Amino acid sequence: MGFKKEPKPYFVEKSFIPHWIKREFAVFGGMVLESSKFIVVTVLIFGSVYGIINGPAVWNNVRWWWYVNYVDDHSGNWWGAKLPNIGGAAEPDNTLFIPKIGVEVPIMFAQSKSNSDINELLLDGVVHYPETANPGEIGNVFITGHSSYYWWSKGQYNTVFSILDKLVAGDMIYVHYNHTRYTYKVYEMKVISPSNVSVLDQGGDSTLTLMTCSPVGTNYKRLIVKAKQISPNPQKNTVRKEQPVLPNAR
Repeated sequence: MGFKKEPKPYFVEKSFIPHWIKREFAVFGGMVLESSKFIVVTVLIFGSVYGIINGPAVWNNVRWWWYVNYVDDHSGNWWGAKLPNIGGAAEPDNTLFIPKIGVEVPIMFAQSKSNSDINELLLDGVVHYPETANPGEIGNVFITGHSSYYWWSKGQYNTVFSILDKLVAGDMIYVHYNHTRYTYKVYEMKVISPSNVSVLDQGGDSTLTLMTCSPVGTNYKRLIVKAKQISPNPQKNTVRKEQPVLPNAR
């Protein structure tokens, strides 16, 4: 004599979800799973290619993250870029210093507005755009540099502005020019379209503009850092007559 099997409740025997809906749920779930796999693989491939091409720039950003979160000495020494003491003349001449982000780089003064000529100069430093003000003149000193360029190229400064976006209002930038140190204080940072040439406007103040590509490793936008001269007294600056024109602006 065995035990009698209890009948299942009606709501278990008879599901309220129609079979066709269950089928559609299964199909939809499979599509989501396959799409997720595709997205993951795409991200991994893209990340690997991006990391290979922009490895040094990515490493600079990792080092910055470590510096901010885990390094006690925030004097700038950790980056290996110290602002040199000056007596009479500021040396090395024609040099840009941004101690906060470890930048010490020669300034190359372009004579041509040709992109190929400027790109050639970028291999040896940052580039002062022709016909913009020089330090010590009223107007806008315009300097551009790489955020990330091909690491296998021969340039020594392919990632010089890779962490330029870490600057904030109030940070100091220094330029040695004609054996004089010019000090600028950051007051604005913004990202603009490559076709926005208003950043070349000279204006009536003594300012410095730094430009690099953004996001790092792309040519999509331009990161702009604006700074005002605070030393020497900008009221003693001379007037520059030329106005720059960006060629082939679109």
